[in-house]
Amino acid sequence: MFKFGKNLPVVSSFEKQPYLISVNAEDRMQTRTARMMHVHYDRIEILQLQSGHGVHIIDGKEYQTKQGDILIYNAGIKHEEFADSENGMDILSCAIGDVFLKGLAPNVLFAKKYSPVIQNGSCYHEVGALMIMLYTNFLSRNPSRELEYHLLCSLLLTIREAVMRGESEEEQKEQELGHLIQSYIDQHYKENISLQDIADEMNMNHYYMSHVFKSTIGYSPMQYVIRRRIGEAQSYLLATDKTVTDIAYMVGYNSASNFNNAFKKMVGMSPQRYREFWGSQP
Repeated sequence: MFKFGKNLPVVSSFEKQPYLISVNAEDRMQTRTARMMHVHYDRIEILQLQSGHGVHIIDGKEYQTKQGDILIYNAGIKHEEFADSENGMDILSCAIGDVFLKGLAPNVLFAKKYSPVIQNGSCYHEVGALMIMLYTNFLSRNPSRELEYHLLCSLLLTIREAVMRGESEEEQKEQELGHLIQSYIDQHYKENISLQDIADEMNMNHYYMSHVFKSTIGYSPMQYVIRRRIGEAQSYLLATDKTVTDIAYMVGYNSASNFNNAFKKMVGMSPQRYREFWGSQP
């Protein structure tokens, strides 16, 4: 193990000069043995799965991993590794110390909210090329400290950017899905719909559907339904002479009593009182 010379420039993103602790190529025979829960505090570990598949448990969450995936273990994060018992995995990995980024703990590349697994081939070839160059230089008779330093910085920043970009794309997809659910509710809120009805129409698990909708719109799906119904009822109360009972059925309630209770809870007064108060205003 060695650290880089102090005369080398530090890439502006890093507050200290990261150094390579180790770099390894593990074949299928080596990875067949399960690696149980462990944690490191002095390093970031990066794994590139070059073949095979397995299960990696990172910070208590299970990931089904396969060829093309890149895994990042930040310092202090517990992790376990289980390769397919028959075939194993081919893995290229490295451990890097003294990674300091502004606003983050030592040897942490990104905040906990981001996924520690990069899938779908994102930056796979770029990361693979950098790690192979690190590996070749590490094993050479006269390794270049300057080359290793710049390879490390490029590797860390490439992975950090990919993690951030992947999260951004996922957030965008969730927002699009949230607005799609909203559009469906806007078309059907006057009907007798339930949370499960909406989930079935969207072909989604209702827990996930509710999460996506609330994170996008700010209300749960059924809260949104109620607000749409009461808002529409307010317009009918002031713009028409229809009875409260008629309006109740028009906006999706199966009884005037349920409508009255929901309206009063939301607005603070009964539908009739609302009509009388606001209808008398100049």
